[in-house]
Amino acid sequence: MDFPAPVGRRAVLVSSGGAPTGSSVDLTVLTLPAVAGTTATAAENELFAAMQQWVTAGGPSDGTPPVVMTFQGAQLCWTPGRGAILAPAERLESVRRAMIEVAFYDTELRAIQQALGDSWPQLEADMPLAFEFEERSLAQRGPLRERFQRVTQLRARLTRISQQVHTPHQHPPTLASQIGERFRDRTRMESRYEFLDEQIEVFEGVYEMCGQRANDFVQARAGHILEWIIIILLVTQLLLSGFEMLAGTTVTPTASATISQVPAGQGQ
Repeated sequence: MDFPAPVGRRAVLVSSGGAPTGSSVDLTVLTLPAVAGTTATAAENELFAAMQQWVTAGGPSDGTPPVVMTFQGAQLCWTPGRGAILAPAERLESVRRAMIEVAFYDTELRAIQQALGDSWPQLEADMPLAFEFEERSLAQRGPLRERFQRVTQLRARLTRISQQVHTPHQHPPTLASQIGERFRDRTRMESRYEFLDEQIEVFEGVYEMCGQRANDFVQARAGHILEWIIIILLVTQLLLSGFEMLAGTTVTPTASATISQVPAGQGQ
């Protein structure tokens, strides 16, 4: 299953035997066909209750209840990492694809949220560098650049799913589109997207100021070094000129002239 652009991802179906060596499974989906055109029987209700227990058992450790929905004879139960579908056989594929798509977007939001949550303490430690950068802070330029790159990558990941998170309602609606809309509504995807967008703006603002302060300090430092080099060269030139003047000064004798007076009437 290929996700629409610009997500650039592909969902791969793995057999029930497990994932291939070296890979990981992001979502385990249990699909059971139901008899189309009939109301849910007591057996189906009992089966779906067992499906909910299975989904809950593989859910997050914080005890978040699973999302349960019913659409046009299709019953769904989902939690991060697991999903269960009880639907007519002809609808299983479309329902499964809809669940996989919205589960991926929810997983991306959770991953970004987790990454930002883990980065807040480091951001608070870096905040003073956004106001003042010193000589001893030069060692932090590399780590600051790496942290800014990570924030930029999170921004790119968030932007790539923006179109799908904020997708308008489809007309005429289909079963898959209704499932996607209800999933986004029940998991508050749009609100979570906005919260993450605001948090990333804070990270970007702080690290942009840190980068600006670091660049200003480096440029000012280079300018000061250049000024000192010029001053040293000028002083050196003045000293050399002074030594040359002192070494080249000598006493030069003056020429004398004797004027003889010749008495009048004598020869020339």
